[in-house]
Amino acid sequence: GAKTVEDVREFYLSKVPMHKGVVPSDLGKAVCYLVEQENETGQALPVSGGQEMLN
Repeated sequence: GAKTVEDVREFYLSKVPMHKGVVPSDLGKAVCYLVEQENETGQALPVSGGQEMLN
């Protein structure tokens, strides 16, 4: 089992397809994309590094 926080982080990142966690700038870019789209309606934009594909 995991002995440190870093062990947990490495395990988590190994399970995420893009092998990185989401940082605030990732969310900011997603928000900017959504507000710039004049014709988008009712969309869900997962910002998870691909993790939702595993469920």
